[in-house]
Amino acid sequence: MKIKSKNNEIWLITSVLSLMLALSGCDRKDEEKYGQEILNHTLTKIDVILKTPADLEGKTVTVQGKIINECPSGCWFEVKENAGIIYVDLNPSGFAIPQKIGKEVTVEGKVSLRDNQPIITGMGVEVK
Repeated sequence: MKIKSKNNEIWLITSVLSLMLALSGCDRKDEEKYGQEILNHTLTKIDVILKTPADLEGKTVTVQGKIINECPSGCWFEVKENAGIIYVDLNPSGFAIPQKIGKEVTVEGKVSLRDNQPIITGMGVEVK
């Protein structure tokens, strides 16, 4: 009887350790980061930026959506959230991302107007 009890203990300990190891591997390993670290995780809706760009001009925002179009060299891309699409320019910040069309992205950057259209100058990008 003691052997069976000891085997159960070993099985339980092995199972718990395996579970802990598996869960530690789920710590955002599939997330790629570019540029500066994103500090503000409070999201601003793209629709809000498009509707009231003057209120947000010069302010740092964080947006989230799907990349629907991207420069071949990765220096700019467009992010879509629901019906809103915004242009993100990475060139002024001195970095680019590899091709990620169709991927979910979080971007932190400053809102500005270019040809009377709001854009974001991206400072940090996280791709999921």
